[in-house]
Amino acid sequence: NRIREAYRRAPYFDLTMPLVEGIFNSEEKNLFNFIFQSVQKLKNHLGVETELVISSQVEINHELKASEKVISICKKLGADNYINSIGGLELYNKDEFEVHQLKLQFIKSNPISYQQFGNEFVPWLSIIDVLMFVNPEIVEKSIKGGYEFI
Repeated sequence: NRIREAYRRAPYFDLTMPLVEGIFNSEEKNLFNFIFQSVQKLKNHLGVETELVISSQVEINHELKASEKVISICKKLGADNYINSIGGLELYNKDEFEVHQLKLQFIKSNPISYQQFGNEFVPWLSIIDVLMFVNPEIVEKSIKGGYEFI
């Protein structure tokens, strides 16, 4: 109800609210499954065709930690490139990945700005906020090209 009341006058409320309700009305009790299903629904809504893989279901030594585990998963899946969010800059070393013939890149979202009920723009809110205020075609273009690799 809080989301409904906060956004009921947003320009894309009618397109976005059914997605939000579908996610929050899930009967899933397991937190991981709830989040995974939420991401699946969101990517379907946005037309993102990327396959999601649950790392715990990849046959590797799951006692490995940090970059060793990531490298093992990449090798098992036949990847030659690993892309991590920008927050991973402190976690991973490109040289360590190169030893295993893996390219390590970090993805950084480009900031966007849009009208939020005529108020001063508050950046980096949730995807719900973006979907409520931004034309779906622009959101799709931003997802496909609104970032840079480091």
